[in-house]
Amino acid sequence: MRPIHLLGLVAALAVSPAAASPLESAMSMAAALGAPVSAPPAPTATPAAAPAMRASASAFSASGPLSEYANVTGSGFLQCSGGPVGVGSMSGWVTLSANVSVTTDDGGQATVPVSGTVFLSGNCQNGGGFVSGNASLSGSAAVYNNGRYVGDASLSGTVFINQYVQGSYAWINQNVSLSGEYTAN
Repeated sequence: MRPIHLLGLVAALAVSPAAASPLESAMSMAAALGAPVSAPPAPTATPAAAPAMRASASAFSASGPLSEYANVTGSGFLQCSGGPVGVGSMSGWVTLSANVSVTTDDGGQATVPVSGTVFLSGNCQNGGGFVSGNASLSGSAAVYNNGRYVGDASLSGTVFINQYVQGSYAWINQNVSLSGEYTAN
């Protein structure tokens, strides 16, 4: 084993410049201890840092849940079995629909057409009465951002209809809460 010359190590530390790289400092210390030292490697150029690019918010895809309110409308024929002056029951099918505007978190927009049918039934007297039923609504549409396709939106919901109908024609106008999903492309 080789003896360490502490005095030479202290002298090497004292004369090494403060701005020396860690490699240069280590080579100075090794030389002071008498170890063979090869020439330091040539400095390599470090590439300049690439400028940071900032993407616009519309460049990000943000899939996620959707929640919208819509006003669904529809009409259909229902007839009272008791006639215009009797007591009986009435029933019939009504198709409901709405166009729901959707804006996604990443700025995409779509108009989702939702529709569904409901079987309405109830008691009637003198040609009119309350009818009720549950309607399931659903729909989907493509989502665009600045004219570029970015994904798909789907909505669905159930609404309970309870309405008075006079005569044989039913006009339904009902608010409904819809939920669904936006899937970014």
